[in-house]
Amino acid sequence: MSVPARMLNELFTQKLGTAEGKEKIAEYGGSYIRDRLREVSFTRKVMPPEQVTRADCQRSVNHDTLVKIIDVEPQSRAMSITFRGQPTARFIRGPKAEIGFYTISSEMFQKTEQELLAYEMPITKIIEENSVKDIQEIEDREFLVHIEAAVQALQTEANGNVATALNATTVQAGTVVEFSAIKGELARNAVANDATVRPIQRPDVVNLFKLLDGNRLRAERLLMTEVDWDDILQWTVEDFGARIQSETAVDGYKYNTLLGRAYIRTIKTDILRPGNVYAFTAPEFFGKFYVLNNTKFYIDKVANTITFQAWEDIGMGVINIASVRKLELYSADANPTTDADGLLANFIPLAEDQLGAVNNRVDQGLVFPQVVQF
Repeated sequence: MSVPARMLNELFTQKLGTAEGKEKIAEYGGSYIRDRLREVSFTRKVMPPEQVTRADCQRSVNHDTLVKIIDVEPQSRAMSITFRGQPTARFIRGPKAEIGFYTISSEMFQKTEQELLAYEMPITKIIEENSVKDIQEIEDREFLVHIEAAVQALQTEANGNVATALNATTVQAGTVVEFSAIKGELARNAVANDATVRPIQRPDVVNLFKLLDGNRLRAERLLMTEVDWDDILQWTVEDFGARIQSETAVDGYKYNTLLGRAYIRTIKTDILRPGNVYAFTAPEFFGKFYVLNNTKFYIDKVANTITFQAWEDIGMGVINIASVRKLELYSADANPTTDADGLLANFIPLAEDQLGAVNNRVDQGLVFPQVVQF
């Protein structure tokens, strides 16, 4: 038998009155949040996290926090030689990379006991909506900021270490090299450099794969918005073939791969903006994602005020910046250094305090239909 939400809230406040109750509720909240984060974060699907403890980490010589030292595969090669020849000598050196940790925290939520009892929604639902979702959004935003930096670093290197605008004008003029970022077919042939997101075409996906596949790597998964994915549903029988086209018209695209590669879709269009599609290698060629200990959950009750907060300590590093590539479906320039068309704000993640815009207008009194009685 299910317990009514109102009764759950009453039991919740009663438990907070004892030290044992606080500990149990905090333990439950931390466990619940940790599981939920793994489910909703698209970053964790690209780069699955590993849990580490203090014993797995090292002290930094530059600051007073922990770091994780990662060994990087050393270089090696073979060669053909004569019977009397000797191979080239190489003194082995194992490169290393350092990953620092930082904290992502929810707001510190507060509610009085009397007001809590008036809610029909259980407190666990409040924690889910206000803590878990906020934490995973910042996690994904940080991930996108860093992979974009990796893309632009390689793009600059390929253009003679000069930051070069990548838009329809430079592509058509042949004055830019598309190395780690590439324009879509419709975007590269546009007559103006604008922020309009063109529908993704099948050749766009293939060309994106080639950016990795042509550099002794392999594209393993795609990341795109639900908006760009919807355009794939418009592909014709020439793209899908008769059988899949008929299935798509009824059930949508129900396969786990697209052109043989896994894909990840997200509705978080304020973080991953429409028109940006990323391709990644398998995680072992890409980077590392660590969670230090468990997700923490603090809860306390002082007098009649209940306070709770969730946070996590994570370390994330793109160790091999050559393992990510980008497809741009708009004709304007999205290079943060050049911003040649002044439209960069349309393509990069929104600021942290602007994420999660409210869709409903209940607080503004906009509820329909309204019935007015006299």
